[in-house]
Amino acid sequence: MTPVVNNDERLLLKQIAEGDEQAFAILFYRYLPVLQPFAIKFTKSADAAEEIIQDTFLRVWLNREKLESIENVKAWLYKFASNECLNYLRKELKEAKAIDNLGIDYPKQSNTTIDTINLNDINYLVSEAIDKLPGQRKKIYQMSRAEGMNIPEIAAALELSPNTIKNALVISLKTIREHLNRHGVVLSVLAYISLLE
Repeated sequence: MTPVVNNDERLLLKQIAEGDEQAFAILFYRYLPVLQPFAIKFTKSADAAEEIIQDTFLRVWLNREKLESIENVKAWLYKFASNECLNYLRKELKEAKAIDNLGIDYPKQSNTTIDTINLNDINYLVSEAIDKLPGQRKKIYQMSRAEGMNIPEIAAALELSPNTIKNALVISLKTIREHLNRHGVVLSVLAYISLLE
């Protein structure tokens, strides 16, 4: 396959691999117009598409060390987005069956944006969600966020594989986001990613 990454994008990928958040934001906004319609077509829901985009770019960020070797960024992003779409549809089917079985009708949640929620309330909810994480997952998240350690450093300190650390962070971030969503707080993807820092 012919490489489709130009020099400008190659530099961008290198910067992201080194942890540059501004470069990551550029990549996000460059491919959002391509991935968002794809996710909406798949899910038939703008809210679900937003969640899928968030999860897609979270995985990109957590796998950023692989970016320099990527030859087709668009295809790589589509792969992540497709996986997230499939996960979403599986989850929806499972929940629909459970609701049918129990006859429960869940209340509609309001999509309160970050602009209308006091930042202190968000910080409190994030802290509350972190406190509820299981011991090791909580420790890994705090080493990443509070102590500024990267995945290899945490893996070495805890004598665990980098993949274990990465998975723990993904699960922790999803747990935090779901906790915020339950309280009516919907974060933008970049605000959500910043929970890593």
